[in-house]
Amino acid sequence: MNLDIPDAKQDWLNTSVLFSTPLLAVIFVPYYWINFGFTSFDWICFFVFMYTTGTGITAGYHRLWSHKAYNASTPVKLWLAYWGACATQNSILKWSADHRRHHKNVDDNEKDPYSAKRGFWYSHMGWVLKHYQGSTADLSNVNDLKKDPIVNFQAKFYVPLVIFSNIVVPIFLGWAYKSYTGHGNSIYGVLVLAGLLRFVLNHHFTFLINSACHFFGSQPYASKDTSRDNWFLALFTYGEGYHNFHHTFQADYRNGIKWYHFDPTKWTIKLWSWFGLASNLKMIPEKQIMKAVTLQSMTKKKEKLYQRLNLADENTLCQKVENCFNELTHSMNEWIEESHKYFRFCKDDSKSHEEKQSYAEKLEDLKKAFEAKKAQLLEVLNAPSINALEAV
Repeated sequence: MNLDIPDAKQDWLNTSVLFSTPLLAVIFVPYYWINFGFTSFDWICFFVFMYTTGTGITAGYHRLWSHKAYNASTPVKLWLAYWGACATQNSILKWSADHRRHHKNVDDNEKDPYSAKRGFWYSHMGWVLKHYQGSTADLSNVNDLKKDPIVNFQAKFYVPLVIFSNIVVPIFLGWAYKSYTGHGNSIYGVLVLAGLLRFVLNHHFTFLINSACHFFGSQPYASKDTSRDNWFLALFTYGEGYHNFHHTFQADYRNGIKWYHFDPTKWTIKLWSWFGLASNLKMIPEKQIMKAVTLQSMTKKKEKLYQRLNLADENTLCQKVENCFNELTHSMNEWIEESHKYFRFCKDDSKSHEEKQSYAEKLEDLKKAFEAKKAQLLEVLNAPSINALEAV
């Protein structure tokens, strides 16, 4: 699909909604606060709606339906489909189709729906303000999702769900609280906070993943695209800020893989699994992640070495560096491959303890060989001068 449509027509529905709601929030939130005040119940509803609509997108639209990083039970699917509709970022089908297209063609200005290489504004929200993809949605890459009755139901009743969840439910909650407790000066506090303000904030929190997470942060896993890891953005995006990891290992149900990484989406999915509500949580093997980190780190050091010593014309030395790099890669691949075989070998009850012990010793030798190649490459990459590099 060619997205380079210079005369693309304005999407007036998206444009009016995305520009009017922030303006309304700026006006009505302080107005209501000054004239009526918000109750503790209003604020509780705000934070609950923030979390449920946010994870409706991250745990539902993104990790469940777009990437199939885990399996969810029917109650969880219904929950995520409802709150995803409340987030008002289009149906599961349309959102997932765009996102899969983004991953397949990331940074391709003609095929990536929200390519960061078209600029921060375009990837943030500019891409939804015009019909860059044409007036008819291309859902050819989500045929698997079309088989899900919950996904189809949400697509069919998307607009009624949006209106019901964003307007009817907040007003009802405000009315019920005031009627039951007698507290509060108006029934519309929940609508202003959990409806309007939440609507605006969560839209832009999601947009930040497409924009800021491709401009600001580090690339510890790969440099093949513009994706970045940004712990600060993870605080606002329910853990989606670890975006370089996600683009490198998109099948993993986690985005933040360390215990200290703020990823409430991951924690939520894990909690569901403890109660049998989610299963088959996909995790990339630790050694595969280590391989990506090692190669990325060494690649960055190699680039710095070439720049520092101006090795562009030093063919012999460049070949020496490349040979060391290739030897490390081969040694690491051999160790990782044998590690996988060893795991399967140990599960075979017909193998004796001595056979397993012998295999373990072989694996340890491969690990030591990898570590030796790594140390050798580091010595080469840290060479302070051409003479030092020649002497290594």
